[in-house]
Amino acid sequence: MHAIDLITADIPPLRPQDDVGRALEWMEEFKVSHLPVVDGRRLVGMVKDQDLVDRSDPRAAVSSVMDSVELPYARGGQHIYAVMRLFSERGLTVVPVLDEMGVYIGAITEHEALKRLAQVTNIQEPGSVVVLEMNLNDYSLHEIARLVESNDAKVLSVYTHVLPDSNRVEVTLKINREDISDVLRSFERFEYFVKSTYQSSKLHDDLRGRFEELMRYINL
Repeated sequence: MHAIDLITADIPPLRPQDDVGRALEWMEEFKVSHLPVVDGRRLVGMVKDQDLVDRSDPRAAVSSVMDSVELPYARGGQHIYAVMRLFSERGLTVVPVLDEMGVYIGAITEHEALKRLAQVTNIQEPGSVVVLEMNLNDYSLHEIARLVESNDAKVLSVYTHVLPDSNRVEVTLKINREDISDVLRSFERFEYFVKSTYQSSKLHDDLRGRFEELMRYINL
């Protein structure tokens, strides 16, 4: 899944001559804190809600408050993981998308990106989550998957997180069954430390609340 597949048609870009009042109205309407500023078909800036609120004159042009240095953007052909990294690193609610020629082709909202990432990582599929912890040198995805599949189950997704200031790694598995007692016994038999488990009822609580966990998956 690529950036061009995530573009939200509902988010219009601002023009440099648009006023601050209009920008704030659109942010309220579309429930975002950032908007791209486009001149013709060229991305020339980004505005954020706090900068607009701090502007005393709502009739001032957005060009007077927009950020025009080191503009964040994704190329249309970039993978969804690169897009999510940009959201995470820059604290954005909207990411502009440019084609290979640098032409503005649309924008991605954080909400839409999270929804599509949930599809990629099979979050909404029935099943369970198992979190293992082990020494980094002992991590073998092939061996872990073999143990899961030996119990007629499948790994739907996996992501890892190296624990700070240690040589330990946390491995989170999404497995396609709710009853994974036999899988857990296999892990214990082969001396894997099962740190925690979650059933499907806990997987749909709040996708936005799991944003930071999903960022780990990107760093595989």
